[in-house]
Order: sequence, then C-alpha cells, then structure tokens
Amino acid sequence: MRLYRVARPASHRRHLGKTLAWMLLVWTLALVALPAVLRTAERWLGVPTRHLPAGRAVGVVVLVAASALGVRCAFAMARGEGTPVPFDAAARLVVAGPYRWVRNPMAVSGVSQALGVALLVGSPSYYLVPPAGALLWHLVIRPSEERFLLLRFGAPYARYRESVPLWVPARLRWGR
Repeated sequence: MRLYRVARPASHRRHLGKTLAWMLLVWTLALVALPAVLRTAERWLGVPTRHLPAGRAVGVVVLVAASALGVRCAFAMARGEGTPVPFDAAARLVVAGPYRWVRNPMAVSGVSQALGVALLVGSPSYYLVPPAGALLWHLVIRPSEERFLLLRFGAPYARYRESVPLWVPARLRWGR
C-alpha cells in the first residue's frame, strides 16, 4: 500500500465522519492514553508532577482552543473530498478555513493540544511530547507530504506553499 493515496469519491458527510473517527482515535491515544501511561510510570518511579503557575487553567484553554481548530480543519478537509490521513487524502487542494492561515493547521492543532495536556497533567515526561511531535512532523512527515502535494496539485500547490506560512500565521508573526 502506498502511503499517500487520494480518497475514494464519497459524500461530504462520509469524509467528515472518517476524519472525525481518525481524530477521535489519535486524540485518545496521544492525549489520554500516552499521558496516562507516562504519568503511571512517573508515579512508579517517584517522579512528582510539575504544574506551572496557572498551568492547569491555561492547559484547559489551550486544549479546548486547539481541539476546536482541529475540528474546524476536519470540516475544511472534508470539503476537499478527503481526510487529513495520507492514505485517504483530499482529492482537491484545501486552502480554505484554517488552511488559508498556515499550511498544516492540523499539525499546529496537534502540537498545541499536546501542550495543553502537558500543562493540564503536569507530567514531566509529557512536557517533551509537544516539541518532539513538532520536530517529528516538521522533519519526517512534512517533507514527504509536501512532495505528494506538489506532485498531485503542481503549480497551484507551489503557489500556495510560497504564500502561506508553515507554522505561524503571517498576521501573528513579529514585525508584520
């Protein structure tokens, strides 16, 4: 099976349902199971939690906002006739919704969700997950994804890549 393949034709509702199901699975594993396993191991090893001042409150706000962004991305991706999953990729180039601000808002959402959980749970080892996830996506996943998108959509994707920032929306960048 090739890693990248375009989704089969289906209704908007079907693509949205598949996207939300994948998100539920990934969110459960990354935002519930992984922190629970790490925190259990830390307790067994006698590692105390490390809550930052106001960390729990900030964590909830960041987690909710990042999750809302992820759901908004799901709707945009479903309108592109696919999902964010590589082997069920959108048939049309998605540049609407959050995708007009950053090239992969799903990655921004995921890293931000992990940061929110880290602040909420206070697990010292889980604090490493957001930067590790960002590095993994940036150095390993992004290059192959961008090659696929360039091959699939050609010049329109190249123009999009040149005009839309990768991680930080242009309006939020310093000095703009």
